Amino acid sequence: MRILFLHEVNYLTKPIFEMHEVPEALAKMGHEISFVHFPEGKTIREILSQNRVEKIQGRVEKDANLNLFTPRTLGGSIIGRLLHSLTFYFQFAKILEEVKPDIVYSYSVPTSGWQALIACKKRNIPYLFRALDASTVIRKTIFSRLVKVAEKYIYRNADWVSANNSAMLEHVTQLGASVERSSVEYPPVDLEHFHSKDETRDCLRSELGLAPESRVILFMGSFFYFSGLPNVIRSFAQLREKEDYFVLIGMGEQDKELRAIVKSSNLEEFVIFTGRIEFEDLPGYLSLADVAINAFVPSMVSNTALPNKVIQYMAAGLPVVSTKLEGLVSAFGEKNKGLVFVDKPEMVIPAALRLLSEGQNLQDLGISNKKVVESIFGKEAAVQKIQSNIQKVKDLLN
Repeated sequence: MRILFLHEVNYLTKPIFEMHEVPEALAKMGHEISFVHFPEGKTIREILSQNRVEKIQGRVEKDANLNLFTPRTLGGSIIGRLLHSLTFYFQFAKILEEVKPDIVYSYSVPTSGWQALIACKKRNIPYLFRALDASTVIRKTIFSRLVKVAEKYIYRNADWVSANNSAMLEHVTQLGASVERSSVEYPPVDLEHFHSKDETRDCLRSELGLAPESRVILFMGSFFYFSGLPNVIRSFAQLREKEDYFVLIGMGEQDKELRAIVKSSNLEEFVIFTGRIEFEDLPGYLSLADVAINAFVPSMVSNTALPNKVIQYMAAGLPVVSTKLEGLVSAFGEKNKGLVFVDKPEMVIPAALRLLSEGQNLQDLGISNKKVVESIFGKEAAVQKIQSNIQKVKDLLN
């Protein structure tokens, strides 16, 4: 099949997640993959210097190739994004003529998603929307009402809506998606990639100033406003013992706030910020940890999401403590020994410290987590299910 993917973020710079893994896996399976992205963070000059379309190597699957379309925009800033939303229809119509896709698979909502859907409707091209988060509430801006209009339009008019978890599916159907034309397909995870890299553990611990006997709690991901990390750090300051360290992998909008809390709590020696780590290096950094955490504040945004970090922690064989989020509970249930749920962010550190101190066999908990992830998110089966769904949607209109 010729499959045209669409997203409103930068394919080349965005941290790797499903938007890279799925199209590249399908390319390896022999499908002809094209991807239209939005060059966020780029200047007009940088955008114009990049070819409008070029064949690129996969970021995850190095032996996969796809055609990447970079639309002409007035920069990748918020102003460029707003203007792009008003002109994208015409650019996308031209791309459809060039690619002649069998189906469009879209992650995009306000910047390019609704415009692409209109273009596909006029040409009788199947349009499958992939719902990963609640676009309306993930960012509160003066455009939130318009985003909600776009979100509802897509849910109601897409030929199919695929959600990444049951809580997300409930959200899209509440906003108008047809129950008969929507489903849950879990994202794939490459367990082989996340196999423990114990050979790098001692070297990395030494580089970061962690003694062999240190007990390490780890967070990985973007520092979103709903991360819960300010409360986590304050709790860590109150409850940690001398051998306890907290490692944060990533960066984001809370970075300055978190560092200020660390400094005011005299924790500079015990809370370590690594910054962004490349995807290929993540397994080694995850091997630093004894317990991994996710402290998202329960809300519409976090409850409908399926935090990829939790899946990756478990794939790496780590015990996990997370706030109780509907998307996670719908996927894993509440009775997995290696995935401990708590109600609030300030309860995450106490639960993690209990795991470390109560003589629990952390390795056995990690092995249990790996088995659970393989049964639900195993790469081959998950990609096959996504491919089957794409084929089914394509066939609906043919």
